[in-house]
Amino acid sequence: MKNIAIALLLAATIALGAFAWHQHNRLTELQQQLADARNQLQDKSGAAEKIALAERKSKALQETLVKTSKYADEQSKQAEQLQRSLAAAKTNGANPLAAMFKDPKMREMIKSSQKAFLGPMLDKQYAALFQQLNLSPDQTAALKDLLMKKMSAGTDAGMSMMDGSLDATQRADLAKQIKIQTDDYDAQIKQFLGDDNYQAFQAYEKTTPDRMTVSQFGDQLSETAALNPDQQQQMIQMMSDERNNFKWTIDYNNKAALNGDYTSMFSEDKVNQFAKEKERLDQQILDRARQILTPEQLASFQQFQATQREMQTAGMKMAAQMFTPK
Repeated sequence: MKNIAIALLLAATIALGAFAWHQHNRLTELQQQLADARNQLQDKSGAAEKIALAERKSKALQETLVKTSKYADEQSKQAEQLQRSLAAAKTNGANPLAAMFKDPKMREMIKSSQKAFLGPMLDKQYAALFQQLNLSPDQTAALKDLLMKKMSAGTDAGMSMMDGSLDATQRADLAKQIKIQTDDYDAQIKQFLGDDNYQAFQAYEKTTPDRMTVSQFGDQLSETAALNPDQQQQMIQMMSDERNNFKWTIDYNNKAALNGDYTSMFSEDKVNQFAKEKERLDQQILDRARQILTPEQLASFQQFQATQREMQTAGMKMAAQMFTPK
């Protein structure tokens, strides 16, 4: 699991509107690609091999289009709910972002969204670990359950931090509560796996953020530009090395850095500093990726980095709004 603090997970949830917009753009792009693929079937009547390739591409794009359309619709509905809650909070004269988290329906929706995201993410990102540890189906299910609980630990406490009336001491107490819950599940995982397997688990977890990034990037590539297994592993290892060796002024991905004083942590200056450092890290990764990716893949990766960076920065700024006293 990406060691992203619950505050950032919540900020990302609030940014569902932006994400839905991103999905809409992706949907439009896929529609155009599908139309191009169909045109290939009509225009390229020469070589049977080219026609077969276009047919496969058309089918794959159609399947992706259906999935993306359905997911975009779901995200749009959630974004509309968020907007309604924000509007209601503004009408009441309260801090809209803080007041929103006092809404029981909104809190339940956030927890439901988090659970819906974590389940498929675990299946996809930890499959290699489950295989590496040679776990039985029952053991895999048990470990997945512990991981789900660990990643969801402190959700209610995290949302309580959005209360603008809390002082630094009260937020620090909530942060400690989250850490206690997370550490408890870590201890359960260690007991379940045993010392040797737990060490393998820790080593794997350190690369999980990079595995997720490479997976997301790979999902956006066309069939003809897909990453091969060697490229995937090289990218994961390279990104992990660069990220772990980078000297952050403040690393929001490091849960140990979260002390409950979020008003200070998410100040405008610190968020801007993080954005600059993230851009510098991305450039270092991009430079090394030139030795791994094809020119076509590299161009796509550069655009992917920019999009991800923009979304993350937007989430940071939204977090700053949440934690700034009004």
